[in-house]
Amino acid sequence: MAKVNGLTAVERPDTLARSAYLRLQEAIRDGVVRHGPLYSENELAETLGMSRTPVREAVIALTREGLLEVSAQRGFSVRALSADEQAEVFDLRGLLETHVVRRLAEDTPEDAVADLRAVLERQARVAETGTRSEFLVLDEEFHLLMPRLAALPRTGETLGRLRGAMWLLGQEALTRPERDKAVLTEHHAIVDAIAAGDPGAAAAAVAHHLDTTRAAADAHGRGIACGYRRENA
Repeated sequence: MAKVNGLTAVERPDTLARSAYLRLQEAIRDGVVRHGPLYSENELAETLGMSRTPVREAVIALTREGLLEVSAQRGFSVRALSADEQAEVFDLRGLLETHVVRRLAEDTPEDAVADLRAVLERQARVAETGTRSEFLVLDEEFHLLMPRLAALPRTGETLGRLRGAMWLLGQEALTRPERDKAVLTEHHAIVDAIAAGDPGAAAAAVAHHLDTTRAAADAHGRGIACGYRRENA
């Protein structure tokens, strides 16, 4: 077997930087760190109980992913998605997720339906007694479980990045109390179509779910804009 020359050993990843990355990522998803305020890396490092270096690395990584913006010598803030960017995210999700559910409906892996229904059972319980953040975590788990079950890892990675972009819409836009029952109904429709082995129905159920989610996010955005205009009239 040929020997590879000219390469050096890979260093172990910085666990503190990874920890800071995950904590900051969760804070964006949960709306703890949100669009508007300017945040200090030093204060975040103090809150997390670590030095500024891993926090800085986490901020740089999330900036590269398009979730944060860095202001030189001032701090960082959460990016705001433009209307065109929001539309692109939803359009891409539609293309990828309909492909995923078609694949699942055409060739459903053993226990796939049971695994998906188990997530929905947990999400239903959280809708009754949990928090907005917990509901959003399970929503994400449901959507990212499907490409894993379909053995589509690259599609899953891409969808994961698109889900990250969705966080920039804000938790209030993505997990509104009045939407909980509708979201669960829409999720069950997707799984029912997969279980029935109906690719067309599965794709239609995903498209409907994304359309209603987009409409809810758009309505939330218009409400904020109207409120801003009233306050500044």
